[in-house]
Formats: sequence, structure tokens, C-alpha cells
Amino acid sequence: MKNQRFFTALIGSLMLLPGVMPLASAQKATIRRADVIVYCGTSAAVIAAVQVKKMGKSVLIVSPDKHLGGLSSGGLGFTDTGNKEVIGGLSREFYGRLYSHYQKEASWNWEKREQFGNKGQGTPALDGANRTMWIFEPHAAEQVFEDFVKENKLTVYRD
Repeated sequence: MKNQRFFTALIGSLMLLPGVMPLASAQKATIRRADVIVYCGTSAAVIAAVQVKKMGKSVLIVSPDKHLGGLSSGGLGFTDTGNKEVIGGLSREFYGRLYSHYQKEASWNWEKREQFGNKGQGTPALDGANRTMWIFEPHAAEQVFEDFVKENKLTVYRD
């Protein structure tokens, strides 16, 4: 008897939903236009949008997430690259900006720079000769992506 009342109430509630749906869809949609629309907020999405903007085209980023940077800003801060000499362009600029971030004493909150092991995969993690940083904290990566967005005046729709 209890289960029957529950299912009756559930079915009644579900029957009401279609009546609510037209209200939600009755709102007028805003149309946005751009030469390129990038769907995602990953590191590749942000870099692609920056490149499009540098090429003189209009671009929008539509990200289902709140944070930009994908795995790079989500915790995968140990870059598995192999031969780092082949990394160039905006990707190299990303690692260069991380290097600049870690040149500031205030960036070393969790350990002292002197205690940092500086071991990457075959090369130093903090590479002074090439001015790059290959191991980094998620918030540092996210800030670089946010800086790319701000500097290039990118429009980002999130969440």
C-alpha cells in the first residue's frame, strides 16, 4: 500500500513536468556569433582560442566547467613530454609563464624553492637555461589560462 502511494505520487509528479518544460523553453534564446566557437575549457581549447584571436578572427569559448585548463589545472602538473625541445609556440609560452610564476618567492608556499627536487623526466623541472617550468601546481596553471583569456579579451561562457 505504501509503495503504491509512492509510485502514484511519483507518476503524478512526472506528469507535471511536461507542463513545466514549455515555460523553460519559452524564453527567447540569445544568439551569439563568432568565426570560431570552441567547446571545452581544456588547455587545448584556451590555446586554440588564443591562436584564433591572434589570427584576427572572432572566437568564443563555451566551457561546461567553471575552471579553465582541463587536466593541467585539474591536478596533472607533472608534464610528460619527452623531448622538450620540440615544444614551441603558445605551449612553450605557457611553460615560460609558469617559470616566471615560480621565480617569485611568494609562489613557494608549500615548500621552499631550495627544497624542491627539480627532477623532471630527463630534464630539470625548473629549467633556468630554457626559462620553463615543467612541474607545477594546478592553481598556477589555471592562472596562466585566465591571463591568456584576459590579455586576449576572449569571451568565455562557463558552466
